[in-house]
Amino acid sequence: MFQTEEYLLPGFAASLLFLLIDEILIRLRGERVTWFHRILILLTGLYMTEIFAVTLSPGSALTIPHSFNNINLVPFKVLKTAFSNPLNFWGNIFLFIPLGILLVLLFNHCQRFPAALITGAGISLLIEVLQLFGIRATDIDDVLLNTTGLIIGYFYGKILAAYVPFIRRNVGIFKRNDGKLARKRHDAGGFASLTVVILLAITIKAYFLEDKDFLPPVMPNEITQKSAPAPTIAIHKSKEISASIDAKNAFLWDLTSNTVLYEKDSNKPIAPASTTKMLTALTTLDYCDVNDRVLVGKEVQLIAGDASRAWLNPGNELTIRQLFDALLLPSGNDAAYALAVYTGKKICRDSNASIDKALHAFLKEMNKKAVKIGASHSHFKTPDGYDTEGQYTTAKDLALIARELLKSDTLRKVVNSYKLSDLWLSGQSVTYYNTNELINPKSPYYYKNAAGLKTGNSDEAGSCLVSCADIKEGSYICVIMGSTKEGRWQDSIKLYNAIR
Repeated sequence: MFQTEEYLLPGFAASLLFLLIDEILIRLRGERVTWFHRILILLTGLYMTEIFAVTLSPGSALTIPHSFNNINLVPFKVLKTAFSNPLNFWGNIFLFIPLGILLVLLFNHCQRFPAALITGAGISLLIEVLQLFGIRATDIDDVLLNTTGLIIGYFYGKILAAYVPFIRRNVGIFKRNDGKLARKRHDAGGFASLTVVILLAITIKAYFLEDKDFLPPVMPNEITQKSAPAPTIAIHKSKEISASIDAKNAFLWDLTSNTVLYEKDSNKPIAPASTTKMLTALTTLDYCDVNDRVLVGKEVQLIAGDASRAWLNPGNELTIRQLFDALLLPSGNDAAYALAVYTGKKICRDSNASIDKALHAFLKEMNKKAVKIGASHSHFKTPDGYDTEGQYTTAKDLALIARELLKSDTLRKVVNSYKLSDLWLSGQSVTYYNTNELINPKSPYYYKNAAGLKTGNSDEAGSCLVSCADIKEGSYICVIMGSTKEGRWQDSIKLYNAIR
């Protein structure tokens, strides 16, 4: 999931150091260990490095967490999305199968099932605890799935140890006081020591060699202290309209006269869902040209199994403009990550920056952008808006973000299109349809005055719509949050009709 090759060298070096220290101890004790045993130590070290690099954000483990609420302690909650996101479900299991095999073959105490179980579950739990300090969620499901994979690997390891003779030769031979040779079970210095050495090595690599500019997303108040004050947005309430809507949060803004016509809990913190993608597009435009060529990478695999997507795959090549089509019409979460990582690398001025580093850089600038345009009561932790603890916005902030989007001719043209077709640079031909029913001529909710903008839907946010319309001589932005699938269209049309 992440670019892990940059951490394999320090992991290998750490394993060599561990092997050297262990070799000294072996010599002092007069023991003998096979070369296969030593090779296993190196393999285990490399595999442990890969596990930590994939499941953690190397270098982020020392940052201060914003909240300890981002924890799932409900066992087997992952079963709800097992079929829609098999990569997450089976990936967590398969990740620990090789580790289970290596534990049995290398460490004698792990040839006993309880010891192997505790060791593997302990490593998984350590990873989840460290994830509290990064951008990734901490999930008890991952511990359960990892441990399942370890158990499978344990039994494979036992079979190998039983039927492959040279694999069993991991015992030491030493001289007793009476001069006779005796066998001693040897555990190569301990699995815990190896784990600590590898973690230390890749953390040093992340901080001091390559990822010295690695920064976590900061909270809005931190940004405010370090950046120029947000522009004052003078919004007057002098022409309020009356309407009955079902949405939990709403905001209707007359841009022409800068007047709020209707609001309902517009300053209450809410989940943003895919309306976040408006800000993702705006942040991208600050650093990228619309004709930039983007090679899609493994970052598109970070999206959830039930996420909306534009069906991008690693190896696809397309322009920023075409990625905007994929982001804003079908609401592709994969497009959001592709844009965020490409732009994040530009922000870092490092085309070889890891996916995680690029995401952090992008999110930091994304939150700065929100404050700059006045949306200072929001905090974004993902480029696609997928439900995440600590991510929030308000209906009023979304209106401010929408107003900024409308200033871009490029983005305004995209969000006002019902259908767009593209031929990607890598040869694929695609056609996308807008998820906004207000601009769908065939929809019962078609509203001829509508000109965009962005839909959203999630468990926490409900069904959402940020729209704009040109009515008579005025331009309006309408934000509907926390509604139903059909209600978001109905509520928006009710508010627009009330203007007339």
